[in-house]
Amino acid sequence: MPKRGIGDRAEACVATHAERERISFASALRDAVADKVPMLNPRSRKAITAFVELLDGLYELVDSGAEVADVLEAVLDRTGYRAELDSSDDPQDASRLENLDELVTVAREFTESAAEAAALAPPDDGETDAVDDAGVPEPGSLPAFLERVSLVADADSIPESDGGDEEDDDEADDGGVVTLMTVHTAKGLEYPVVFGTGWEDGVFPHLRALGEPKELAEERRLAYVAITRARERLYLSRALMRTQWGQPAANPASRFLDEIPAELIDWRREAPTSDGGGSPRAATTWGGRSGFGADSAQARLASGGMRTTGFKGVRNDWKDTVALKLDVGDRVNHDKYGLGTVVSTDGTGPRATATIDFGAAGTVRLMLIGSVPMQKL
Repeated sequence: MPKRGIGDRAEACVATHAERERISFASALRDAVADKVPMLNPRSRKAITAFVELLDGLYELVDSGAEVADVLEAVLDRTGYRAELDSSDDPQDASRLENLDELVTVAREFTESAAEAAALAPPDDGETDAVDDAGVPEPGSLPAFLERVSLVADADSIPESDGGDEEDDDEADDGGVVTLMTVHTAKGLEYPVVFGTGWEDGVFPHLRALGEPKELAEERRLAYVAITRARERLYLSRALMRTQWGQPAANPASRFLDEIPAELIDWRREAPTSDGGGSPRAATTWGGRSGFGADSAQARLASGGMRTTGFKGVRNDWKDTVALKLDVGDRVNHDKYGLGTVVSTDGTGPRATATIDFGAAGTVRLMLIGSVPMQKL
């Protein structure tokens, strides 16, 4: 994506040539450019030539020693993939763009971490390539980044073992694992203990779902999926403050938390409150001895009950946060989307949202509560 003009017939011709000549598919593509692949029409040959030139340009960028993030940016731009998603009206494509931006950020942080580690390491007298003689990629290189990415678990690589029973604590280190996954990936799976994070309006449910009943219903269904992955213990949490698009944001507690029956909730940590100097002074029972009494969550769980945990006293804190007040026709400047015009508003106070036309960036519905990275002009 986007399409290269190389159809199924042209691909089959190249694949057949590769099999007959016992060469790789990449080599067969170059034979096609050299007009060595039979049954290939000039139009397909021209499309394959453009594709090979694209690959060669990316190879040159890698060989020149460009940073991983720069290579990734070049792939997204030169292939036209980012532009294709950016011009799409599909909300899923907007989410894919966000994921790509985050991947670039991860790649840049990966290079920076490798550089910091190299600065602290003792000097090396010998010269090293991207992959050394032992087959270990050089820190910060593209092979090292790809190796790191390949370690991310997906549904096909999730181990069937749960890591042993609670009484087998001595053997837990041998078989116990922690699996990080999305709610979609977790469908059909169950675990003794599940941690669900990011239960905030604007995160879960997603910002784009807040003004769309159908999408909100889908997010609610996913919340149910997340909750029912736990066999014995379920921990739900939210961040009082998080960084979004490079800006601090205080999102309201997820509305899904209010839909959980109160008798099933055992709040294990209170919200920190400021004494004016920025230091939290609210008490917390997380990990304390008081949490292991006869009336503790552990005791109730041992009796077969399901409990969810979160931040005590937090669920209404966001109501005191001043929302950005916008009217139809107001001009705004968003850190991510740029200049825009308010086309409609909905709700009041902590539930206030605005639909804003950002021109080339599209029309976006945004929450107005918390530290929105946007200024009213």
